[in-house]
Amino acid sequence: MRIAHIGSKGIPSKGGTERVVEAIATRHAREHQVTVYGSARVCSTGMHRGVRVLAIPAPAAKHVGPVVLQLRAALHALTRERYDLVHVHASENGFIVPLLRLRYPVVTTNHGPAYEREKWGAVARWLIRANERFSVKQATIATAVAATQARSLSERYRRPVEHIPNGVDASEPSASTEALDLLERYGLRSRGYVLFAAARVDRTKGCHTLLGACRLMHAPPAVLVVGDLYHAPGYEAQLRELANGLPVTFLPRLDEKAVLMGLLQHCRVFVFPSTVEAMSMMLLEALAVGTVGIASDIPENTSILPEGYPTFAAGDSAALCRQFEGVLEWDDAARAAFIERGREWVRGRYDWGGIATQYEALYRQACIGVDAGAGRAPEEVGSN
Repeated sequence: MRIAHIGSKGIPSKGGTERVVEAIATRHAREHQVTVYGSARVCSTGMHRGVRVLAIPAPAAKHVGPVVLQLRAALHALTRERYDLVHVHASENGFIVPLLRLRYPVVTTNHGPAYEREKWGAVARWLIRANERFSVKQATIATAVAATQARSLSERYRRPVEHIPNGVDASEPSASTEALDLLERYGLRSRGYVLFAAARVDRTKGCHTLLGACRLMHAPPAVLVVGDLYHAPGYEAQLRELANGLPVTFLPRLDEKAVLMGLLQHCRVFVFPSTVEAMSMMLLEALAVGTVGIASDIPENTSILPEGYPTFAAGDSAALCRQFEGVLEWDDAARAAFIERGREWVRGRYDWGGIATQYEALYRQACIGVDAGAGRAPEEVGSN
């Protein structure tokens, strides 16, 4: 098949939706011709692990830039290429789905309710909701990475939405030595710090809940906060005020994923206190590399975690403090048992190879179901 992915910033990935696109596209590229569209500000035109990457110019403007990028990508696919199927990622890009359906079968993936993120204003949230409708109603097949979202979208738009989760790679490299060097530079040691990490640290990620919990502790542990703060200046000021007097180190976002995996391996506890998620790969990756963690109890988290994983009421610093103090007291035997159980859990349920196979089956189903508006007969589909 000739497959195109539209809706991400491009690959190689630095996190988020791009990580999902890269995982799926590189596996499908072993048997199919796969193209990933991205922003010229983030990626370059060329080949990446068997995938053709097309970098599309677009302005840097926060609201206009993404719209121009995805519209240009869709027009390029419509006027200059010949694919068997287009996979559109992120429901906020739903506005291009009706255009692409003029020629192609389209599979869409909802990566979470973007309109719940506090960075968007009222108008932007309304537009994202409108695009969500297009991404579900106009797609040949619609999918969602979270089971709760799949059910919600199915009920809201009265059509089936398939649940296909995110995954992990059991062979994911970990730069342990580089991570230890980084820790030494900031005066931290292995198993001597608590880790919070997010690509963009906004209020929905819950870092303030973690720092609030630390302020309630008699002997708060060292905390390493990794992620971009600059795009939320008001929230950044709040976090720095909460951190005042606490052993907290702020680190910018790490684009070297292997180093982040190393930090996960060396932390004493990984805390994931978010209040809004779709399906977090950070949680899965933390389990896969061998990390003891605590997560907020939102359904998107609890539905993917093994039984017995420590959770707390989302947004409740006191509840996190109580859970926190208990986990910090675990001995080596308890830690080892938890780590092994977590590794087996994710490897048995969230392997990228199996998930890529699920997507491939949906692609073939979508191609067979192409209607006359696509302009191609089903028998034309399938050549590599």
